[in-house]
Amino acid sequence: MEIADQLKDKRQSNLYLTILILSGIVFFIPFLGKVHLFDWDEINFAESAREMIVTRNYHRVQINFLPFSEKPPLFFWLQASAMNVFGVNEFAARFPNALFGIITLVTLFFIGKKYKSARFGFIWAISYLGTFLPHVYFKSAIIDPVFNYFIFMGIFFMYMDLAGKVLKHKFVYTSLAGIFIGLGTLTKGP
Repeated sequence: MEIADQLKDKRQSNLYLTILILSGIVFFIPFLGKVHLFDWDEINFAESAREMIVTRNYHRVQINFLPFSEKPPLFFWLQASAMNVFGVNEFAARFPNALFGIITLVTLFFIGKKYKSARFGFIWAISYLGTFLPHVYFKSAIIDPVFNYFIFMGIFFMYMDLAGKVLKHKFVYTSLAGIFIGLGTLTKGP
Protein backbone atom coordinates (compact mmCIF):
# COMPACT_ATOMS: atom_id res chain seq x y z
CA MET A 1 0.00 0.00 0.00
CA GLU A 2 2.86 2.36 0.78
CA ILE A 3 4.38 2.00 -2.72
CA ALA A 4 0.99 2.74 -4.27
CA ASP A 5 0.74 5.93 -2.19
CA GLN A 6 4.24 6.98 -3.24
CA LEU A 7 3.38 6.46 -6.91
CA LYS A 8 0.17 8.45 -6.47
CA ASP A 9 2.10 11.28 -4.77
CA LYS A 10 4.71 11.26 -7.54
CA ARG A 11 2.03 11.41 -10.25
CA GLN A 12 0.26 14.23 -8.39
CA SER A 13 3.54 16.12 -8.00
CA ASN A 14 4.35 15.69 -11.70
CA LEU A 15 0.87 16.92 -12.63
CA TYR A 16 1.28 20.03 -10.46
CA LEU A 17 4.70 20.69 -11.95
CA THR A 18 3.39 20.30 -15.52
CA ILE A 19 0.49 22.67 -14.82
CA LEU A 20 2.87 25.25 -13.36
CA ILE A 21 5.30 25.10 -16.28
CA LEU A 22 2.50 25.30 -18.85
CA SER A 23 0.85 28.15 -16.92
CA GLY A 24 4.16 30.02 -16.85
CA ILE A 25 4.58 29.53 -20.59
CA VAL A 26 1.01 30.66 -21.29
CA PHE A 27 1.11 33.69 -18.99
CA PHE A 28 4.68 34.94 -19.44
CA ILE A 29 5.80 34.22 -23.01
CA PRO A 30 2.98 35.23 -25.40
CA PHE A 31 3.01 38.82 -26.64
CA LEU A 32 6.47 39.63 -25.21
CA GLY A 33 7.41 41.35 -28.45
CA LYS A 34 4.09 43.04 -29.21
CA VAL A 35 4.79 46.17 -27.16
CA HIS A 36 7.81 48.39 -27.78
CA LEU A 37 10.41 48.69 -25.05
CA PHE A 38 9.03 51.59 -23.03
CA ASP A 39 11.08 52.04 -19.91
CA TRP A 40 14.46 53.82 -20.01
CA ASP A 41 16.07 50.78 -18.40
CA GLU A 42 14.46 48.34 -20.86
CA ILE A 43 15.76 50.35 -23.80
CA ASN A 44 19.28 50.81 -22.44
CA PHE A 45 19.64 47.20 -21.31
CA ALA A 46 18.49 45.86 -24.67
CA GLU A 47 20.82 48.28 -26.44
CA SER A 48 23.75 47.09 -24.29
CA ALA A 49 23.01 43.48 -25.24
CA ARG A 50 22.71 44.44 -28.91
CA GLU A 51 26.04 46.26 -28.78
CA MET A 52 27.66 43.17 -27.24
CA ILE A 53 26.51 41.20 -30.28
CA VAL A 54 27.58 43.87 -32.78
CA THR A 55 31.05 44.37 -31.28
CA ARG A 56 31.43 40.73 -30.17
CA ASN A 57 32.77 42.15 -26.93
CA TYR A 58 31.01 40.28 -24.15
CA HIS A 59 33.48 41.39 -21.48
CA ARG A 60 32.40 45.01 -21.21
CA VAL A 61 28.93 46.50 -20.97
CA GLN A 62 28.52 49.56 -23.17
CA ILE A 63 25.91 52.10 -24.26
CA ASN A 64 26.42 54.02 -27.51
CA PHE A 65 29.63 52.00 -27.80
CA LEU A 66 31.03 53.73 -24.72
CA PRO A 67 31.75 51.92 -21.43
CA PHE A 68 28.69 51.60 -19.17
CA SER A 69 29.92 50.68 -15.72
CA GLU A 70 26.65 51.05 -13.79
CA LYS A 71 25.67 47.40 -14.21
CA PRO A 72 27.60 44.12 -14.29
CA PRO A 73 27.28 41.90 -17.38
CA LEU A 74 25.22 38.80 -16.42
CA PHE A 75 21.78 40.11 -17.41
CA PHE A 76 23.17 41.51 -20.66
CA TRP A 77 24.69 38.11 -21.43
CA LEU A 78 21.25 36.55 -20.96
CA GLN A 79 19.67 39.12 -23.27
CA ALA A 80 22.43 38.77 -25.86
CA SER A 81 22.00 34.99 -25.80
CA ALA A 82 18.27 35.37 -26.41
CA MET A 83 18.98 37.87 -29.20
CA ASN A 84 21.35 35.40 -30.83
CA VAL A 85 18.52 32.83 -30.83
CA PHE A 86 15.45 34.99 -31.56
CA GLY A 87 16.97 38.01 -33.30
CA VAL A 88 17.41 41.54 -32.00
CA ASN A 89 13.90 42.48 -30.95
CA GLU A 90 11.62 43.16 -28.00
CA PHE A 91 10.76 39.48 -27.58
CA ALA A 92 14.40 38.50 -27.17
CA ALA A 93 15.08 41.39 -24.79
CA ARG A 94 12.23 40.25 -22.53
CA PHE A 95 12.67 36.48 -22.90
CA PRO A 96 15.18 36.02 -20.03
CA ASN A 97 12.67 37.46 -17.54
CA ALA A 98 9.85 35.26 -18.86
CA LEU A 99 12.14 32.26 -18.47
CA PHE A 100 12.98 33.29 -14.92
CA GLY A 101 9.25 33.66 -14.24
CA ILE A 102 8.77 30.01 -15.08
CA ILE A 103 11.84 29.05 -13.05
CA THR A 104 10.45 31.04 -10.09
CA LEU A 105 7.14 29.15 -10.21
CA VAL A 106 8.96 25.82 -10.26
CA THR A 107 11.23 26.91 -7.41
CA LEU A 108 8.31 28.00 -5.24
CA PHE A 109 6.64 24.65 -5.92
CA PHE A 110 9.69 22.65 -4.87
CA ILE A 111 10.31 24.72 -1.73
CA GLY A 112 6.65 24.41 -0.73
CA LYS A 113 6.75 20.68 -1.45
CA LYS A 114 9.88 20.27 0.66
CA TYR A 115 8.44 22.04 3.69
CA LYS A 116 4.79 21.02 3.55
CA SER A 117 3.44 19.07 0.58
CA ALA A 118 3.17 19.08 -3.20
CA ARG A 119 -0.32 20.54 -2.89
CA PHE A 120 0.98 23.37 -0.70
CA GLY A 121 3.82 24.07 -3.16
CA PHE A 122 1.34 24.14 -6.03
CA ILE A 123 -1.03 26.51 -4.22
CA TRP A 124 1.88 28.75 -3.23
CA ALA A 125 3.22 28.95 -6.80
CA ILE A 126 -0.20 29.38 -8.42
CA SER A 127 -1.06 32.12 -5.90
CA TYR A 128 2.14 33.91 -6.85
CA LEU A 129 1.24 33.52 -10.52
CA GLY A 130 -2.16 35.06 -9.81
CA THR A 131 -0.75 38.28 -8.39
CA PHE A 132 -0.14 41.47 -10.37
CA LEU A 133 3.61 41.96 -9.96
CA PRO A 134 4.82 38.81 -11.76
CA HIS A 135 2.84 39.80 -14.85
CA VAL A 136 4.61 43.15 -14.94
CA TYR A 137 8.08 41.96 -13.97
CA PHE A 138 8.32 38.78 -16.02
CA LYS A 139 7.11 40.52 -19.18
CA SER A 140 9.67 43.30 -18.93
CA ALA A 141 13.30 43.68 -19.95
CA ILE A 142 14.57 45.07 -16.64
CA ILE A 143 17.17 43.44 -14.41
CA ASP A 144 15.11 43.12 -11.22
CA PRO A 145 13.33 39.76 -11.77
CA VAL A 146 16.59 37.90 -12.40
CA PHE A 147 18.32 39.73 -9.55
CA ASN A 148 15.42 39.04 -7.17
CA TYR A 149 15.49 35.33 -8.02
CA PHE A 150 19.20 35.00 -7.30
CA ILE A 151 18.97 36.96 -4.03
CA PHE A 152 15.93 34.93 -2.92
CA MET A 153 17.79 31.68 -3.59
CA GLY A 154 20.89 32.97 -1.80
CA ILE A 155 18.81 33.84 1.27
CA PHE A 156 16.95 30.52 1.08
CA PHE A 157 20.17 28.50 1.06
CA MET A 158 21.64 30.70 3.80
CA TYR A 159 18.54 29.87 5.86
CA MET A 160 19.02 26.17 5.08
CA ASP A 161 22.61 26.47 6.30
CA LEU A 162 21.72 28.38 9.47
CA ALA A 163 18.77 26.09 10.28
CA GLY A 164 21.34 23.30 10.44
CA LYS A 165 18.75 20.56 10.24
CA VAL A 166 20.89 18.44 7.94
CA LEU A 167 24.49 18.94 9.02
CA LYS A 168 25.97 16.69 6.34
CA HIS A 169 24.80 19.19 3.69
CA LYS A 170 25.94 22.29 5.57
CA PHE A 171 28.85 23.00 3.21
CA VAL A 172 26.59 22.49 0.18
CA TYR A 173 24.04 25.02 1.47
CA THR A 174 26.77 27.54 2.30
CA SER A 175 28.27 27.12 -1.16
CA LEU A 176 24.92 27.46 -2.91
CA ALA A 177 24.11 30.58 -0.87
CA GLY A 178 27.42 32.10 -1.92
CA ILE A 179 26.95 31.13 -5.57
CA PHE A 180 23.46 32.65 -5.76
CA ILE A 181 24.47 35.85 -3.95
CA GLY A 182 27.43 36.05 -6.34
CA LEU A 183 25.09 35.62 -9.33
CA GLY A 184 22.89 38.37 -7.90
CA THR A 185 25.93 40.63 -7.64
CA LEU A 186 26.91 39.77 -11.24
CA THR A 187 23.37 40.67 -12.28
CA LYS A 188 22.83 44.05 -10.64
CA GLY A 189 25.95 44.91 -8.70
CA PRO A 190 26.86 45.15 -5.02
